[in-house]
Amino acid sequence: MPSQSKKPFYLLIILALLVLTGLAFARAGRNTVTGAVSLAPLNPPEKTEQAAQSRNLSLQPQAFTLSRRLGKRFSHAAREQSVLVGMLTTGPETKAVQVMRRQTDDGEQVEINLAGARGPLTWDAGQGAQGAGEKTASDRDIIERLVLDSPDQFVLAQLRGASYRTIARNVGPEEGVDGYDGPLWDIVRIDDPQRDEQKRALSPWRLYYINTRTGLIDRIVSEIEGEKIEAALSGWTEVNGETFPSEIIWTRQGQTLMQFRLTNFSHAG
Repeated sequence: MPSQSKKPFYLLIILALLVLTGLAFARAGRNTVTGAVSLAPLNPPEKTEQAAQSRNLSLQPQAFTLSRRLGKRFSHAAREQSVLVGMLTTGPETKAVQVMRRQTDDGEQVEINLAGARGPLTWDAGQGAQGAGEKTASDRDIIERLVLDSPDQFVLAQLRGASYRTIARNVGPEEGVDGYDGPLWDIVRIDDPQRDEQKRALSPWRLYYINTRTGLIDRIVSEIEGEKIEAALSGWTEVNGETFPSEIIWTRQGQTLMQFRLTNFSHAG
């Protein structure tokens, strides 16, 4: 009889142990889930969108190196804008000109305001050169020379899919000179990816001569209808941390076609 009276007591102890064991497993399960969630990587949508929208200017090493040499206008997340004011000489005429360059996801948009013109001349990666009203051959020449024969375009062309190829290093003058101690150049060829004849540049490629001493561009060579056009960049100067040429002269077979002289430069993010 005494042993029978103890059975309910033992049963209660066993049930209590089972309940405590169940609670312990439940807590362990909750702790495991909580730990897994806390260790999972978090990617806020805002950061993901920003990363997708950011421009990668380091795809082309030559362009990235030059961008750092030119200043901070290529390193900011904001779309930078530069305004160049100067005098443009074409043939016997010299006119005031303002060039506004605004960086975009696929390169830049450029607006050229020439004194006495019908309206602004424009260029962007999608549409190419656009005149005010009916575009003339002269308009297109001016647009493409000011836009494409520039250090900024050397950096930004990669964003519209242009290809870069270094075709020579430490090149001297075409005609060897005994005891020559002048500059040497690395020559980089950039090919325009645009296939639409109405939108692509008159010259589908350009050769950029980068001075190995200064790291800056001395010359840009293009070709139109079998004739080479050379742009000589000089008078490199720095204003508020931004470096740019103060003069560009375009020649064909030694004859001057166009000249741009900078008188003022401003930059804003």
